[in-house]
Amino acid sequence: MNYGDFINELLGRSDIVRIVSRYTALTRKGNTYWGCCPFHHEKTPSFTVSADKGLYHCFGCKAGGNVINFVSEIESVDKSEAIRILAKEAGLEVPQRTNDGRDYAGEAQKRERLYKLMREAARHYHENLYLPQAKAAREYLQRREVGENLIKRFGLGYSVSGGEMIEYLESRGYTRAEMKEAGIAAQRADEYYDVFYDRLIFPILTNLGEVVSFGGRVLSQNPDFAKYRNGSQTFIFDKSRNIYAINLLKKRKQMKGLPYIIMTEGYMDVISLHKAGFDTAVASMGTSLTQTQAKLLKNYCDRIYISYDGDGAGQKATLRGLDILAEAGFDIKVIELPDGLDPDDVIKKKGADFYQKLIENAVTLTMFKIKTLKKKYDMSKLEEKSKFAAEAAKIINAQPVVEQNDYLKLLHELTGFTMGSLGQMIHKKDISQKNAAEPELVVAKQSGMDPSLEFILASVLGNEEYCDYTLDIFPFLDSELARRIYEWGLNGFKSGNKQGLAEFVERTPEEDRQILHALLGYRFKDGDDKEKFRLCFRNLQINALEAEKKNLAEQSKKAVESAELYKYAKQIQDIDKQIRSIRKGAADDE
Repeated sequence: MNYGDFINELLGRSDIVRIVSRYTALTRKGNTYWGCCPFHHEKTPSFTVSADKGLYHCFGCKAGGNVINFVSEIESVDKSEAIRILAKEAGLEVPQRTNDGRDYAGEAQKRERLYKLMREAARHYHENLYLPQAKAAREYLQRREVGENLIKRFGLGYSVSGGEMIEYLESRGYTRAEMKEAGIAAQRADEYYDVFYDRLIFPILTNLGEVVSFGGRVLSQNPDFAKYRNGSQTFIFDKSRNIYAINLLKKRKQMKGLPYIIMTEGYMDVISLHKAGFDTAVASMGTSLTQTQAKLLKNYCDRIYISYDGDGAGQKATLRGLDILAEAGFDIKVIELPDGLDPDDVIKKKGADFYQKLIENAVTLTMFKIKTLKKKYDMSKLEEKSKFAAEAAKIINAQPVVEQNDYLKLLHELTGFTMGSLGQMIHKKDISQKNAAEPELVVAKQSGMDPSLEFILASVLGNEEYCDYTLDIFPFLDSELARRIYEWGLNGFKSGNKQGLAEFVERTPEEDRQILHALLGYRFKDGDDKEKFRLCFRNLQINALEAEKKNLAEQSKKAVESAELYKYAKQIQDIDKQIRSIRKGAADDE
């Protein structure tokens, strides 16, 4: 089976309604299923699934595509992994090689092999925790009040030596090269060793429950050992795409729902919070949040509390992550921890009730930014205080008008400046910046496609019966995507068979997907018929002629000789005649 046939078979066997229903409840209305979008928070359903077409589309956030796109987006995995997941469920074997030269079958087999290796390693590390050699690790967990239930929930383990895990995995049939590729082993000369040896082990799982890496905490006082060692980048592990304890977050949502997510920095912070009852805690593993991580979290909940360390480094990391989360559309609050403490310290020293109060008193993103900004200035000096107020005013001015007064009061409390003077500072406009930004706003609101062409292409994608393929629309198809859509519809018209739309979406380049999804989500109106289709065609003809006429008029301005001027005038006159003819034809049709 070639790759194209395989994709068609995979899409045919993958019931998109059944798969999407795992993530959001769907209700059938006619030939379409409706539900609340699993990619963004909404109260009124705007998410649709078409069983006939094998496609989904959200009218709110514009997400859309086929079942491969859905699995890729909802599980935050790349296309090849989504194909592997669906193929495994459908009982299909991925072909060896594809037309684009990428070996999807080889990638799927390699990924599955490394997943099995990591499962074996995680199980063995966990078994090692109960050996005599792991006494220090058990004593450490006892001091941190991590009981047996937490040890099992997080799959904690221990690496007893540099060679023990290497020997064990070899006995299970894995090669040292595979261990190195999985990120467990490293090579020194001809010797391979476990990179996590003599460390407490924290398995890192994906949202699909696959072990993809490990974190290790050193237990001995050795200046040559870093306190924590995180797994390196591998074929199956990308730190920027993973969240520690995301698998537990997924289970929590399925069992009880999620009121909010608590984002921390480290493994022990998560474990301590879970122990104290805050079982929606996850960790970014000490790195700044990425857009991919934000997108992954957005699949589970819209509200997030940031609970990074109370020291300077933690707050800088918080600010970097806040902007990314804000862009992703989260309702963000920041938990202000006492200076020098992390969540684990707060739970141990002050208890769960104190931490709950911190959650209740968490501040907004804007308030946190203002308070963090204040730490940069010496507020005992008028000049420094004025600089702080000016910088804080910029932050406040970016907020909705209805919220600005509350932040004005905060700024008044922090500086002592009058509300009137601060109000003038906040509402002061930079005219040059405003005017420069306006064109961008206008451009951002435009689809970039002629409305008449949009209707024609949306009708073609919808296999509407009124599409008139006898019209010569090709001259007005101004992009590769437009030509591909029309040729797809035309081929179906000529053959008498409706073409597979899900397969067409799958073959569409990534850079064209956003426009394609917008066309697939086009909302038709009563009265959209063959006459409107022809009217849109005539509009395209007239628009093209008007553009040509404008171009000739511009060229005529440069003409010097009267003969040349006459030539341009004659051409413009001929175009006007064509436009009148098209309009007359439209009137005659009516």
